[in-house]
Amino acid sequence: MNNDRHGESCAREVGARVDATETREQTAARAEPRNARRSSDARRDADASPPLTSDWNLYRSHLLRVFFRDAGALAGRYRVGGEDLVAHVRARSSATLERGALLKPVACIGDLTVATACCLGRANAMNELWIYAEPAMTRAALSRLPETLALTWTRRYWTRLERASREGAGLALYDGSRPIRLWIVEQLLGTLEEERSAGRLEIRREHLGRPAALRLVGELLA
Repeated sequence: MNNDRHGESCAREVGARVDATETREQTAARAEPRNARRSSDARRDADASPPLTSDWNLYRSHLLRVFFRDAGALAGRYRVGGEDLVAHVRARSSATLERGALLKPVACIGDLTVATACCLGRANAMNELWIYAEPAMTRAALSRLPETLALTWTRRYWTRLERASREGAGLALYDGSRPIRLWIVEQLLGTLEEERSAGRLEIRREHLGRPAALRLVGELLA
């Protein structure tokens, strides 16, 4: 036990002494790849940190750079071009641009690409998003409704969301600032509450159990 520790300590000391005897040229040559990696990491971090800006041209440039870097596979799968994504974002940002306010950063470029595809009527995108989001949506509905009603209501809600997305609402309002599944669940719970308040849907106390708060449900599903 002691010998092993002594051996490890010696090995570290020997390594340190060898490093100390390197020439300046050797040290510089060894540092070059490290510096290149740091520069690459710094550029990647800069791209990953969206600018807080009200300048549409700067925002658009960053958006396209991140789209082509990170969402190429999804773009090809769902036939979404860079200008399709830009048009999607521009439409939902028009009010913000008119006010001159800061544009909200896009943290989930892949999810935003999927939403854009759904709004363009790409059936494979909508079908695959349903498969991905349905379990979370059903669990959220079950926290407010009895089982049979939760299942049918969730399916009906999705049909309305699909139609609205092709008409400039629904997923056209998704901004990519948080995961799309979280956003969908929040919208679903908000719609449930609106229908309950309007008297179109009765939610009995015995069906509620211990419902999680809207934000908490979304965070757990993200």
